[in-house]
Amino acid sequence: MALQTNAIKNTLASAYATACAYIGLATTAPGSSRGTEPTGGSPAYARKASNWGSPTNGVIVATPAAHDVPAGTTVVGINMESASTAGTYQDGASVTSQTFASQGQYAVTATFTES
Repeated sequence: MALQTNAIKNTLASAYATACAYIGLATTAPGSSRGTEPTGGSPAYARKASNWGSPTNGVIVATPAAHDVPAGTTVVGINMESASTAGTYQDGASVTSQTFASQGQYAVTATFTES
């Protein structure tokens, strides 16, 4: 059955945002389990809060702060997580890969669409 109202689409998009409170980077492709997260660096790599906005027509967008990425890392995906460390892997996605020869930053703008 297709969802008929924006009200329920927005409710489900909000639930997704609540479950996916943090975004992590992945050096291996995420799927049914999380991709491997980078480690190290200066400043050190860490997951970032998702900073979801309000849903509109079943679409919700997160714009987190830039992630610090250690030298020698290739980012290939993102992990949607319930906590800043450990926690529950909720979802993941591939991104355009980027290799960092030296310490750098990678910013992610995640979008979830409930249709």
